[in-house]
Amino acid sequence: MKKGTAELVVLHLLRSGRKYGYQIAQEISSRSNGLFTLQEGSLYPTLYRLEKNGYVASQKEFSPNQQRIRKYYSITEAGRAYFLEVREEYRQISEGIERILEECAET
Repeated sequence: MKKGTAELVVLHLLRSGRKYGYQIAQEISSRSNGLFTLQEGSLYPTLYRLEKNGYVASQKEFSPNQQRIRKYYSITEAGRAYFLEVREEYRQISEGIERILEECAET
């Protein structure tokens, strides 16, 4: 999954509520029926970059039943605005590519 696409998908998932990293990766895989995966080596740098830019916030919490500390991520208001911007860019790019492919199919 490309960097911009990963950011778009992660922000979309966080719009429904806070999640921890593994949960995000699992949702990406299950919602795409396994077509897309985001490995830890890509997921956590994406989350770090989004947090650094103010698009997500994180909070560590102790999970008593898991006996571990989990880091939960949530989308910020700036992240919601950025998501809408990136989603529109993605829509325009997809539409442009589709037009090119349709023209090529006709020739």
